Formats: sequence, C-alpha cells, structure tokens
Amino acid sequence: MKKLVVLAILGLLVAPAMAQETYTDAIGDLNAGSMGGSDLSGFTHLDIAEMTISNTLTDISFAITLNGDIQATDWGKYMIIIDSIDGGDVDGNGWGRPIGMAAGADYWIGSWVDTGGGAETYHYEMAGEEWIRDKATWDPPSDIFVAGIEQFTVTLTTTLDSLGLMVGDSFDFDAFSSGGGDGDGAIDSLGNPDVQVMDWGEYSEAYVPSMSYTVVPEPVSIALLALGGLALIRRR
Repeated sequence: MKKLVVLAILGLLVAPAMAQETYTDAIGDLNAGSMGGSDLSGFTHLDIAEMTISNTLTDISFAITLNGDIQATDWGKYMIIIDSIDGGDVDGNGWGRPIGMAAGADYWIGSWVDTGGGAETYHYEMAGEEWIRDKATWDPPSDIFVAGIEQFTVTLTTTLDSLGLMVGDSFDFDAFSSGGGDGDGAIDSLGNPDVQVMDWGEYSEAYVPSMSYTVVPEPVSIALLALGGLALIRRR
C-alpha cells in the first residue's frame, strides 16, 4: 500500500507545476459591418480565441490567445475584469473605458503589446467609488509583468495577493480586446460567442453568465504536502 502511495506522489511530482484551465471563444465574432457600425472583421488580432488561467501558490497567469498576429499589428490592448468580492463597480473599470460588469467589478488588468508591452493592475475602492492603480510594469518593482508576447498570445502574470486572492478563492471574470484610443470599448469578449459591439466607442458589459476560476494548489505542492504526511506516518 505504501508503495502505491509513493508511486502516486511521484506521479504528481512529475506532473505540470501549475493548476490551469482554458476558456474558449468563438472565432470570427467581430462585427463585419453588415448590420451597421464599423467593419471590424479585419482586425483578427482583436479576435479572442481562448484564455488559459493558471496559478501556483503565489502567482496567477492569464495567457490570452488571439486569432491574428499581435506582433505584426502591434497596437492591441488586452484587458481582464474580475469580480471576486461583494460590491464593486457595475459600469466602469480601471482604464475608464466604456466597459462594465453588472455584478460589480473589483479588479482590472489592462495590458498593451506596443512599445515592448506592459500592464497595470487596479482595484476598485468602494469607499471613495474610484479605481486605484496598484502596480504597473513601467513603475518597478511591480507584481504585474508581461511574461511573454508571442505571435498570437500575450501572457500576463501577477501575484495572487495583488488581486486579493488566495488558494481556495473563486472569482468571476471576462477578458476583452480593444484599440489604442482611450474611448475604445471591448471589440471582443472572451465570454461572448456573438458580436460584442457594433463600433469602437460602444458601451459593453462583461458577458453574463460570467466565467469562473478557482485558485487551487498546483500538483507539486499537493505532492510535497503528501510526502510530508507520509513521513510523519512512518515516524509514528
């Protein structure tokens, strides 16, 4: 029996070091202009294909994959809105763009791929009804950083603490793509399989029902705890 336990633990030790989950979106769901508004269908670097969320005991990463080349266009903005506690902003976000979350947004991650890439994290201060910037890649030391910009994927990593999270917590979220203008809205939403907006400045909300992620210990940490427990059993 002990051999089986050890073998199971060893299997966990060689498993991927992160817990993760992938959320997919429909491809080609940008407004084509046929029903009015702007023809956005050519901006494939704003067409979200999927996002993978992963976490360790201390950090959380968001890998957003697009349908087009984000390096060739070099002006896309990629954003994540999070509802993790009661209350929050029902119609705004950290960047002041025409994007909201009816359930109440608590945290906001905004990123860009131009000029080498960068990102910022914000939290909503309910007492003052305002968004506060917490961390920024351009203002080190920072908990938020762009872990990688590939041809189709941008990966953002920050600490769990910077988003008010710990192992066992769950949060609802959505992810968006947008342009470089301050008034540009969410051209695509990860959670919405249909057209999100008809034009650049149109207001939009996080897709309902929101997607959810639970922060869990990665397999390596579980295995190490199990090994510690086995060692105590052997001593007894």
